[in-house]
Amino acid sequence: MNSKEIANFRQLGDMMLPRLLDANFLRNIDDYGDYALLTYHLAEPVPIQTALDDMEDNMDLNVLYHVEVISAATRGEHCCAYCVPTNGKMYKVNAQSRQDKMLDTVYVYVYESLEVMLEALKEDLVQHTRGQHVICSMDMARLVADFM
Repeated sequence: MNSKEIANFRQLGDMMLPRLLDANFLRNIDDYGDYALLTYHLAEPVPIQTALDDMEDNMDLNVLYHVEVISAATRGEHCCAYCVPTNGKMYKVNAQSRQDKMLDTVYVYVYESLEVMLEALKEDLVQHTRGQHVICSMDMARLVADFM
């Protein structure tokens, strides 16, 4: 992964989602070649709805899904938003709440390739909307259209 792309996101993240992405709380950067995973811990947990509101208010981001997970072993909510890559920014933001619907960790994926990003988003959408209580989700056709 290009370290310049990671550095660019690190500067942008603080301004883009200040309640969620504080450089002081960046815990890990894992480079997987085609993408990098940045793990942010929050100084104070925030409600998942607050995070979603922040994502929706950011003009660069589209919410991919918001689901509630209800199983015997797990309970909570998951959400994902991504930046439309037409403006040269290729990243997605994932968060999973605890049982109390509070977030304490946010994961950001920074991609090098449109193809890798699109496939990751499609897989993420299918994986999280199948068998879950879907609060909202993007249509697959709309997702693909963002990459045309």
